[in-house]
Amino acid sequence: MFFIANKKKVLIIDDDPSLQRLLHARLERHENVKIIKAMDGKNGLIQASLHNPDLIILDWMLPDIQGIEVLERLKCERKTKNTPVLMLTGCNKTGNIEDAFYLGADAYLTKTASLQILGKKVDEMLSSSRSY
Repeated sequence: MFFIANKKKVLIIDDDPSLQRLLHARLERHENVKIIKAMDGKNGLIQASLHNPDLIILDWMLPDIQGIEVLERLKCERKTKNTPVLMLTGCNKTGNIEDAFYLGADAYLTKTASLQILGKKVDEMLSSSRSY
């Protein structure tokens, strides 16, 4: 008999439905991944607190709270301070990248990165994230 490990939880905080669908399709390939979605920063923070995800994919530009502020709040919370965060952005400014890493982002990709690159980064982060 095989023991099936708990599913790794991935929280996608992004207001772009098409990107959420692409990420969902990519993550579905993993048997042990549960996908949680949020369309704005406020709901993303609530979902992060409720589900304690193993990885958070966070958009820089959200309709209510900037992603960088969401990142800062996540890193101040006991439950999520050690959760890996992959920042996604449509803008690749050097200052943004520096700010994201300074505030605790573990990876930073532009939305123009290929799905293959994004998928590899997510796979890498999931394989190295904490296990329960």
